[in-house]
Amino acid sequence: MNYRLKEILTAILLLLSIGSMAQNARSILDATAAKIKQMGSVKASFTATSFNGTSEQASTKGTMLLQGKKMHLSTDDMKMWYNGKTQWSLIPESGEVNISTPTEREMTNMNPYSFLNLYKKGYKLSVRQTKLRGKDVYEVHLVAQSAKNNAQEMYIDVTKNSYTPLCIRVRQDNNWNRISIHSIQGNLTFTEKDFEFPKNEYPNVDIIDLR
Repeated sequence: MNYRLKEILTAILLLLSIGSMAQNARSILDATAAKIKQMGSVKASFTATSFNGTSEQASTKGTMLLQGKKMHLSTDDMKMWYNGKTQWSLIPESGEVNISTPTEREMTNMNPYSFLNLYKKGYKLSVRQTKLRGKDVYEVHLVAQSAKNNAQEMYIDVTKNSYTPLCIRVRQDNNWNRISIHSIQGNLTFTEKDFEFPKNEYPNVDIIDLR
């Protein structure tokens, strides 16, 4: 076999392996998305950390309720309710609750399950096997193919056996947000009020409508 032919065959094999890797990454996220959808409404405990480059800026622990696009977030520093259209954000120390209508980009940052549809177009996918918190995981890497994408880069770590997400990292510009998921309970029952600001519980806060 001459050198040029060997070089061409090597390039073809490399391209085939890259294609297989992308397909495998897609199938892993398909399985993870299917698992989450089967769980229906969920409650998860998490730690959220923000970074500028590699420098940690802030970190907080909390719980979240998720039902489709609806979300309720509760940490020591803040509470947020989102009913699919309107968002209420409360910082207890300020004594104020802000009412707003968030953009899709803003909700992508907030909701760790945004990748359920996000990964299906506009991203180059790859995957590697590694360990996280003592568990065997698939680390799926997503890189945006356009500067217009809400999230420019993401890492999603899911367990190999159960396809449960353990960690989601999202980059926008030079800033990273990491959500480490510690526990998930599925098939729970929530009401509309779980995703709306309970005004009667906070009679002394000032309501600022930013819509």
